[in-house]
Amino acid sequence: MKKLFLLIISFSALIYSQGELQIKVADAIKSLNYNDWGIDNAIINNEPIGGFSGVQKSNGTLYVAVNDTLSTVNLGLVIFTSTNGGDTWSLFGQGINYRGYYPKIKMIRSGLDSIYCTFQIGTGIYTWNPLSGNFAQFFVGNYRTYDMVASSTGNLYIFADSLPNNSIVRYGSATGGKNWITRGLVTSTGAMPKLFMSGTGDTLTLNYYGPVLADTATSIVRAARYRETGSGTLASIAFIDIITGTDYKKEFKTVMNKGECWLFYTLGPDGSRDIWARKSSNNGLTYDVAMVVAGNPNTDEYAFDATFYNGSGSSGFDFVYYSDSAQVGQATNDTDILFYKSVNFGSTTFSPSERISENPPGYSPFYSTSIMAMPYSGADVAAFWIGDASGTKKLFFDKLSAIIPVELTSFTANVSSNNVTLNWTTATETNNSGFTIERSQAEAGWVEVGFVPGFGTSTELRTYSYTDAGLSSGTYIYRIKQIDYNGTFTYYNLASSVEVSTPDIFDLAQNYPNPFNPSTKIDYSIAKATNVQLVIFNSIGEEIAMMVNEMQQPGRYTISFDAASLSSGVYFYKLIAGDFISIKKMLLLK
Repeated sequence: MKKLFLLIISFSALIYSQGELQIKVADAIKSLNYNDWGIDNAIINNEPIGGFSGVQKSNGTLYVAVNDTLSTVNLGLVIFTSTNGGDTWSLFGQGINYRGYYPKIKMIRSGLDSIYCTFQIGTGIYTWNPLSGNFAQFFVGNYRTYDMVASSTGNLYIFADSLPNNSIVRYGSATGGKNWITRGLVTSTGAMPKLFMSGTGDTLTLNYYGPVLADTATSIVRAARYRETGSGTLASIAFIDIITGTDYKKEFKTVMNKGECWLFYTLGPDGSRDIWARKSSNNGLTYDVAMVVAGNPNTDEYAFDATFYNGSGSSGFDFVYYSDSAQVGQATNDTDILFYKSVNFGSTTFSPSERISENPPGYSPFYSTSIMAMPYSGADVAAFWIGDASGTKKLFFDKLSAIIPVELTSFTANVSSNNVTLNWTTATETNNSGFTIERSQAEAGWVEVGFVPGFGTSTELRTYSYTDAGLSSGTYIYRIKQIDYNGTFTYYNLASSVEVSTPDIFDLAQNYPNPFNPSTKIDYSIAKATNVQLVIFNSIGEEIAMMVNEMQQPGRYTISFDAASLSSGVYFYKLIAGDFISIKKMLLLK
């Protein structure tokens, strides 16, 4: 076997061997075909040889680890970073030297904001903190696979699948993976552990096959819960059988937040899989009946990933999956699509599918779709996938906030007296919660003046209107803030300002409503600065109320009159403004 030697810069002796193979951290040396990032959000312009995984730090920086040998001349695991929400990406200065296939790569972030790149080479498992440089190998052993999570207190937990005897063991680390303690045997009849650490409460959820049948994917899927009881220490709570039967179930994953769990899994043979889910509202103690999340009979749905989000005033779960038509020949945007769905906390109704991919995804046994929560970018969520760009496979990135959920075709304003009516039209809508109307005048800030509900998802032409009434004379600008169900928003500005002119004449309008009970409104116009009186009289000429008695500037005014304490009958209101006098009648009916 050929020896592989890599140079580690700044870390002198972090070298681990598997036989004659030496695994090291090394500086990244760019290859000649190192990529410039394009507007299509391609991270690398070639197909990686293995998987990829991403995470976001609290400062907003994104990190994605990729099993790729073409971005550098000396590395097999590289990291790319973005400081602008994934618009552009840069190669991180170091990576891992082994230039073969990595069966698993997983990026995780602890509650202390440390990030770790965990990966498997052969039967060895490693942890690397790319920012601190800490690099360590998990216990040497014949491991088939593993999963690892981090707690809010900064501890790491690993569950590893022992290949020879179908046992799953677990360890904890309070040192960022340098040392592992508190070994525990989870089961001696299990395989393929999958972990998820809850968004609140440090509850760890484990899923695995067990007992293992001859065809592993037909085995029962079990669920277990653990609680962190000390530094690097877990205690189990309960084990249950959660997906029974001998149907083919190749993928499964639980996501958990605020005591609510969703278990997603595929069901059916390759070529005709659907994606199902079960929900728990009591921290995984019991689960509701199974429901289909993605089940188009004409496509194969698989390669999914899921996470949770905590938005402004809302929270829920995000879900991406690959819809494969199993066509003959090259995939197209009509045959192969990466979709996104979400479900609000407390609900079991998923949003309609939203298309993510502009470059069709493709199947490979060496990698799968990956989702990345972006909690420090307004509860955004991103997806990574390998897509086909005119015959060239690339690693793509896209995020929910980049999807404009509404196509606005017009936005206009009409002025009538001191009222501004806004009108706008949409051609299509996707997950449109509605529109907030905002107004600004001169150097003042934006003020929210109203909200108009949207139509959710629609492919029909939709027309909206909102009237901003009772404005003073002046110049105004308007914008509408379109908000989708996930909290993502987009602003649309009115093309020009709106002028509410000064009245040319004095005028007193008829009250509205009329008849009324018990309140009504009275509009009047003042053409020049003068002292103004607005007086209410009863039918025999007695003054009931002096509504206005002051100097007023030119403009249009609205006064509310409350007659709750008066009896039914005819009343009069009189406007005196300089030489202008006008009297009108109104009727109170109780």
